[in-house]
Amino acid sequence: MKKEIKIEELYKSLLLLQPSRPILCTTKNEDGTDHVAPFSWITPVSQKPPRVAMALLSKPQKQHSLENIERIGEFIVNMPDLRIAEKMIECSYSTKFGENKFDRSGFTRIPSVEVEPVSIGECKAHLECKVVSIQDVGDHALIIADVIHAQYDDKAFTPEMLINTTEYDPCIHIQSYNLNNSQLHIFINPTGSYVVEVPYPKALNTNENDEKNCEERRNL
Repeated sequence: MKKEIKIEELYKSLLLLQPSRPILCTTKNEDGTDHVAPFSWITPVSQKPPRVAMALLSKPQKQHSLENIERIGEFIVNMPDLRIAEKMIECSYSTKFGENKFDRSGFTRIPSVEVEPVSIGECKAHLECKVVSIQDVGDHALIIADVIHAQYDDKAFTPEMLINTTEYDPCIHIQSYNLNNSQLHIFINPTGSYVVEVPYPKALNTNENDEKNCEERRNL
């Protein structure tokens, strides 16, 4: 028996598109420092030219990554694996004033070839992207961007770009829960499920943290 979703809760229908495959997006802050955040609403939209589309929250408040992308027109899509899933989730958490997410993550910076933002050394592949257009599509902005340079770990992928599962467990996300002091995220890997519980940063106010983390979770 099929169950209908009430019209006032139709926004929940997008959850039926799970699982998702989150990426780490790196951008440049206005002061020249590096920024990183995880997002799942990204997909290829053209092969020739190679082009991707990524949706970032724009209402009621723009995500930091969107502001950076609007300003410089560049970003990098970094492909993480399960070994850095905890760090990836931490990158969705808010920071206190003056704290930098990239520095907090401990990720290794890799200079890029064609764009200003840096890549993440712990990720298995990197797509350097330049914005073609940004469209208002609702509570998100849809970013269309060309892939102008790419590289990958040749142990994680075959020459045909197929995933080598003996070397690379891609992050395939199926569920998450907001707990009082942490988030619990469930991923799939080739041998079963993989569960990660990530505590919230203690420096942040709990009530503010809950609101902001719920907002970030829309894209993870």
